[in-house]
Amino acid sequence: MAHSPEVIAELEDKANLLRRNIIRIFENSKQGHSGGTMSAVDIVAALYFHHLKLDKKNCDWPERDRVVLSKAHAAEAIYAVLPEIGYVSKDMLDKYYAYKSQFQGHADRWCTPGIDYSGGSLGQGLSFAAGMAKAEKMHTAINPPPLRVTAANMPKLVLKYNPAYRVFCIVGDGELGEGQNWEAAMFAAKYKLDNLICIVDYNKFQLDGPVEMIMPLEPLADKWKAFGWGVYEINGHSMKEILDTLELVNNMYGDGKPKCIIAHTVKGHGIPVWESVHLHYSRLEGTTIAVKEGREIYG
Repeated sequence: MAHSPEVIAELEDKANLLRRNIIRIFENSKQGHSGGTMSAVDIVAALYFHHLKLDKKNCDWPERDRVVLSKAHAAEAIYAVLPEIGYVSKDMLDKYYAYKSQFQGHADRWCTPGIDYSGGSLGQGLSFAAGMAKAEKMHTAINPPPLRVTAANMPKLVLKYNPAYRVFCIVGDGELGEGQNWEAAMFAAKYKLDNLICIVDYNKFQLDGPVEMIMPLEPLADKWKAFGWGVYEINGHSMKEILDTLELVNNMYGDGKPKCIIAHTVKGHGIPVWESVHLHYSRLEGTTIAVKEGREIYG
């Protein structure tokens, strides 16, 4: 279904709220993973404020949708949303990277409520996500939903039903140069993990420079299709395209294909100085300049 202009506008406001929270994180710590964090903000806002099945009173609800942030250095994007859904206190935004803080430099399942995957080394998240999706398939096969009947004299019919949970894996384009991702892609296709959605934050830059210079990915969509995935390309900063595509892949459940959403984004999106230099990590004076610029834009 098409999402209303009101819903889109509300979520765009939520994305800007996350940007303000991220700026607060950078302002206090004078450092952070600026590029990949800012490129993922619109995707994170659409997921957490609209699309995911969550229990705001229980971050470990067994039937919650899972989010695997494979590019775990961009945890600031997730940290920005956790206080807004009630999983941590808002003052945690001021304690990024601090000793014993719940907000460490990379996403950590064991110290941060609402995080489903502990990451650090890139390239492993999709394998982890595929395992989670396979586990849901196995559990549902053992404990299927009750069969429904249309009338007393009609035979029972096995109808299409939703999975107990879906798994969303956010990967960076740079890490797709690692072979483990493509092993996971083969695994997911073989086991028909149509409850698995991989979102590629395709901002075209990685730590050492342009992705196409270091390890070319194109034709990226054709690669995923060749591995047996359903593939959708979007503007990763268009809230309408993000929402419509997330709903589409939900509705495609039952076709036996894992899904890949290739989201074309801009590294450092929303802060002009970061957009211009494609920074992976910002420190000290560079952070101060960008924070000032961000405050002028987002308040």
